Amino acid sequence: MSRRSARATLSNDLRSSMVDAGAFSLMVGLGETYLTAFALALSVSEISTGLLAAFPMLIGATLQLAAPWCIGRLGSHRVWIVGCATAQAICLLLTPVAAIAGQWQLAVLYVASSLYWASGLATGPAWNTWAEEIIPPVIRTRFFARRSRVSQFCLLVGFAAGGLLLAYAKRNAFVVTAFSVIFILSGIFRLVSAGALYRQSEPSAGRATKGHKTLRQVLLSLRGHAGGRLLMYLFAVQIAVQLSGPYFAPYMLARRGMTYTEYMFLIALGFLGKVIALPAWGRLAKRAGVGPLMWIGAIGIIPLSGCWLGLQWIEYDVLYLSFLQVFGGFAWAAYELAFFLMFFETIPRHERTSVLTIYNFTNALALVFGAVLGAGWLSLVGQSEASYLQLFGLSSAARLFALVFLMRVPHMDVRAVAMSLRTLALRPSEGGSFERPVLSTIDDDRTEDGSS
Repeated sequence: MSRRSARATLSNDLRSSMVDAGAFSLMVGLGETYLTAFALALSVSEISTGLLAAFPMLIGATLQLAAPWCIGRLGSHRVWIVGCATAQAICLLLTPVAAIAGQWQLAVLYVASSLYWASGLATGPAWNTWAEEIIPPVIRTRFFARRSRVSQFCLLVGFAAGGLLLAYAKRNAFVVTAFSVIFILSGIFRLVSAGALYRQSEPSAGRATKGHKTLRQVLLSLRGHAGGRLLMYLFAVQIAVQLSGPYFAPYMLARRGMTYTEYMFLIALGFLGKVIALPAWGRLAKRAGVGPLMWIGAIGIIPLSGCWLGLQWIEYDVLYLSFLQVFGGFAWAAYELAFFLMFFETIPRHERTSVLTIYNFTNALALVFGAVLGAGWLSLVGQSEASYLQLFGLSSAARLFALVFLMRVPHMDVRAVAMSLRTLALRPSEGGSFERPVLSTIDDDRTEDGSS
């Protein structure tokens, strides 16, 4: 390939990647974020709505275990990713069918959500491998920092557009129709993203990596290893968080009567807190290593759900929750950045797709286990405001207990951190949705490098 042709190919890849980032983030902000709110608008019970964020994720994570095998058979990361992105768009386009499904509406929501998460989770690990192949190292940090800003802006635009449309629809009594419009637009944005992915090059087409590992091989390799200890901590934290995480939206929208505008505003604040904090946390990681950053995040997320107990005495709820959301964004940004750096440092590139696919599965197991425990608590003591607040307090206590596992994780040195920060390239998340961490933290468009 001539230098001019190579330059044209790279230019097309960079441009298409930017379009993918923007369209994908619009989909997440506009559609995925409001899925639980849609369930509540259809009068689905609060517990079923909470579990809507859990069981479909587990089903999706189980289905995506076949991704490494499928990629090996196809011989192409691009073909697999574009196919999954298209499937995800179709799921969003079909989600409004739940509004006219009558007694089957919950089943439609669960099926659509399960296939949505399966196709979404299946793209993340493969995309990380592919992106590292087509974006040259010399421009990777600068490009992904710029791409991150595009993602963040589009995510906020999606949040705001969805919240404002729903607020207007509620005043004029066409909420379900507004939700249908939101999901159809989200599906269209995902199709735009799929088109942008299709236009990107793939130098390794026809010879996708064969370095896939089975679940048993991964678990055996992690036994007694630093990566295994880290996974134990992450597993414990995910269970602790999911005790309460899926039930914040039902609590605020159904129990406290929060408006869609307030809901959108608070979600945006949590995400904004992450955006503000990431550059500072990136600089800290470069100077001091991941150990201090991980402890800052691990301790910072402990009180977040417990602080919601203050709603019993705080008169100005939105002001109080605004502070919690911004602080939560700071804490989750430190936790997620440290997690990415420590986790990716232990995974060789040729094994990344299979190992991250298996991580998605174990992460979903923890999510479902925590959500079921939360549902069990609400079923046992009743769905009163007091029982919700007690659940939030239990979540904070469980996070504190999880620190026992973190104490056994060795720290990475500063040099390893700097190398990881230069090369990390991940797919976008949903920002800060009420004290709930990114459900699939591997699928993240941000380069958590603190660049500006």
